[in-house]
Amino acid sequence: MTADSFPGSGAAPGGVQAPPPPAPEPVGTTTPAGPVLGFRELSERVIASVAERCPWLHRVLMGMLAVFTGTCVVAVVSRLSPLPLLPVPLFVVAAYGLRQARGVTERRQLFNWVLLFALATIAGFWLIAVVGRWVE
Repeated sequence: MTADSFPGSGAAPGGVQAPPPPAPEPVGTTTPAGPVLGFRELSERVIASVAERCPWLHRVLMGMLAVFTGTCVVAVVSRLSPLPLLPVPLFVVAAYGLRQARGVTERRQLFNWVLLFALATIAGFWLIAVVGRWVE
């Protein structure tokens, strides 16, 4: 391979040439960019589109919360300790947030209820891990 065969060198006939640099825009003719979306606005859009496209998701998530709560109740019997019931109130709060999110039409309120659902569920799982270490 020689220096003449590099694209853009101009020496090789039929070779790939680099496009010319763009011409500078005159001062004062720039078009303003669209509104910059922050993390919250982007999250609101994503959550709203998922809620519209997947109406069955509410039932699936509610069923999963029921399974998590049932697992905590079964753990009381298997471990012979009431400590596995500690995450149950967090799962109830998560179910409340999910139920409230179902009837909301505004994006901001939907985001807030889904955030409550997610944080309560995550805190419940964290508490399950902590209780699992205590009961060992």
